[in-house]
Amino acid sequence: MKKLLALSFAAVILSSAAFAQKERTVENKPRMERHEGRHGKDKMMKELNLTKEQRTQLKAQHQDMKAKRKALKAQDNITVKEMREKQAALKAEQKGKMDAILTADQRTKMAELKKQTRAETRERNMKRKHKER
Repeated sequence: MKKLLALSFAAVILSSAAFAQKERTVENKPRMERHEGRHGKDKMMKELNLTKEQRTQLKAQHQDMKAKRKALKAQDNITVKEMREKQAALKAEQKGKMDAILTADQRTKMAELKKQTRAETRERNMKRKHKER
């Protein structure tokens, strides 16, 4: 009798746990799963219609910047202010190199896409804030 009662109790708990799972939609997905690729950059690169040469140049530039950032983070003897200044300089260098690789039309398109992405993010954040209230 006790075994039967314990088994029925376990069955009730397991079945209720199965029904408690909720379906994942865009709103309740983890933050990184909402974007296509890493931070939506894949979508942006597709929209820019990059040539193979541009893609290889951007990939090489990305690898170079990644190595520079890693070397900067490995430095233990610099202050936070110096670190921020060097990171800002690397970011400016990266933007300059990217602008040199892209055409004028691609730079314009990228600026529009960034503006659109910021607006979507702002809207999503506003919806989230109103839900919390």
